[in-house]
Amino acid sequence: MAVGGPGGVVEETLWEWQRTAESIVPLVDKVLVSAETALNDIDFLALSSGPGSFTALRIGMATAKGIAYGTGIPLVTVSTMEALAVSAREHVDTPCLVPVIPARKGEFYYALYVAKNEKLEVVEKTTYAPVDRLKKFLRSQREPCTLVGREIVSLEEVCRAAGAGAVKADFFTASALIPLAEKKYAAGEVPPLEIVTPDYLQKFRPKR
Repeated sequence: MAVGGPGGVVEETLWEWQRTAESIVPLVDKVLVSAETALNDIDFLALSSGPGSFTALRIGMATAKGIAYGTGIPLVTVSTMEALAVSAREHVDTPCLVPVIPARKGEFYYALYVAKNEKLEVVEKTTYAPVDRLKKFLRSQREPCTLVGREIVSLEEVCRAAGAGAVKADFFTASALIPLAEKKYAAGEVPPLEIVTPDYLQKFRPKR
């Protein structure tokens, strides 16, 4: 969780992700104290809209919307995939960048971004697919690609087989949302709270 301002960005991290529901509000208080900022001084809230873990997205979205409703502070949502791609630019030297986020076991969210004129352009929007299809996708690219994600150990062999690079995104944190959210806020891209929902993407399968 991060707070950005004229003096820079202050960030606090919760490592015990299993306790997200009970720890997220105290974490909000902690980062505000660290940044010496009151909630009423915040111009807008920035939130990752997904894709990602169903539980994490649901908890994060519910908390952010609750704060927004209670304070009247605008809520700006940012694609996790886009934020990951943008933050990875300085860590990747290939023209094509493929951010990945784990979904179900053996399945991933991925997208394709290409660097053009010092900007990233999305060439293929976020897709939800099993690892075999991801391997086929990487092999089909004509330009050198680098796969970027926090959990890529299981994909390193896939990258080698496809001739693609792999970068572990330890650098990707909540602060990566701020620049993208600032642009959307300045452009007036603030959706009504009642239509803000998580971008789950994956199709839910009923248990048998």
